Amino acid sequence: MNREHIGDRLRRQRVDILKKGLRDMARTLGISAAHLTDIEKGRRSPSTELLRKISVAYGIPESDLRAAWHKADAVVDEVATQDSLTVQKVPQFLRTARGLSEKDWNQIIKQAQELAKKRRDHPDD
Repeated sequence: MNREHIGDRLRRQRVDILKKGLRDMARTLGISAAHLTDIEKGRRSPSTELLRKISVAYGIPESDLRAAWHKADAVVDEVATQDSLTVQKVPQFLRTARGLSEKDWNQIIKQAQELAKKRRDHPDD
């Protein structure tokens, strides 16, 4: 399957759906038209803050943008580095989880939620 480049998707969304010109959208985002052109042409990647603004302005899910630009949410770094145990275990977990389906991920998330609840309810166990 030929996947559309994120810059092409942004340009198509801006022009065809939102009916906005480059300068108008750049103003909305608080950046220069040249900066937005570079993002749409794939020459630049947005900061996390700008990525969030793009998500809102373009109506594209933040997760889609993060995946396209290979930018993990800040919480990933926060959790992965919270202590020496997680620094060791998070990369191991992620390597093991490669290629899981959405159903698999949902099951893992449910299990993690249950473990977290158990830990909150019974912290001394």
